[in-house]
Amino acid sequence: MKKPIYKKWWFWLVVVIVVGGIFGSQNGKTGETTAPATKTATQKETEVKASIETKPTETETDSQNVSSEDYTADNAYTWLKDSGLISSEAKDVTEKFKGSEGLVKALRSDEADIIEFEKDENAAKYHNPNLNSYAVKNIYILIKKGQDNADNFVKILESGKALTVETLYASDEQKKVAELIESDADFLPTVEAYFELQKDQKSSTWDTFMAKKIVTWSGTIADLDAIGDSLVVYGGENYNGEDWLTISTEKKDMMPYTFIVELKNKTVKDGLKKGNQVKLKASLDSRGDKELQFNWKLYEGEVVE
Repeated sequence: MKKPIYKKWWFWLVVVIVVGGIFGSQNGKTGETTAPATKTATQKETEVKASIETKPTETETDSQNVSSEDYTADNAYTWLKDSGLISSEAKDVTEKFKGSEGLVKALRSDEADIIEFEKDENAAKYHNPNLNSYAVKNIYILIKKGQDNADNFVKILESGKALTVETLYASDEQKKVAELIESDADFLPTVEAYFELQKDQKSSTWDTFMAKKIVTWSGTIADLDAIGDSLVVYGGENYNGEDWLTISTEKKDMMPYTFIVELKNKTVKDGLKKGNQVKLKASLDSRGDKELQFNWKLYEGEVVE
């Protein structure tokens, strides 16, 4: 009688070989399925990291949210004026720039020229920070007053809206002059502070914080007759009766402390005399200079005391 097949030795050898092959196959497949999962996880991690590293700044986000249609000369002027960087009225001077490639509109204020172009690349041609010229998108701006605040001008244009910005000063001395003008301080402390400025800061301080400002200055009337519609006033110390001719020829060291005020109404002279103390309100037009011995000049003057 033959033995059952399961009692033969070679039967169990075949079983072991087959079972071993099955487990080996399963292990291979497991390796193949886990690899892509690891790859996917790594890819997602990389994508998250990239999104964090390229997250736009607040200004970039603001700029991206502003429609290109908002970038007009009129809007740029409004943003800068509402932010306090421009205070004067703007004039349309488009005709003066006629022929500029891609020109749309040009505005001029005391503080800056603002020019709108059709394309960003049209404005970019004029970008030159060394000349106080900046291009933001399709807007070109030439800063004439407030060059020390150029970063604020650019920041506002990039944001596409008015911002509350802190006025930047070139030095503590410049800040002092600006604050004296803002507070309507008298002649002598104002000009003494101006004369203490570094030489390379005087022009920008004058242009930004002093020119065309309404001031109320006092001093001694040195001459009523030398200049028909004006008063010559000495604002320094130790006045000894010098008239305009003496000051301008013999005692020129007095010139930087002298201011000439063209009056709105010259008939106010009728009640005044040489040597009188007087206080006048007027528009500051030209600056004095201690080294060059120049006097100050004011217009639209009114006697207030």
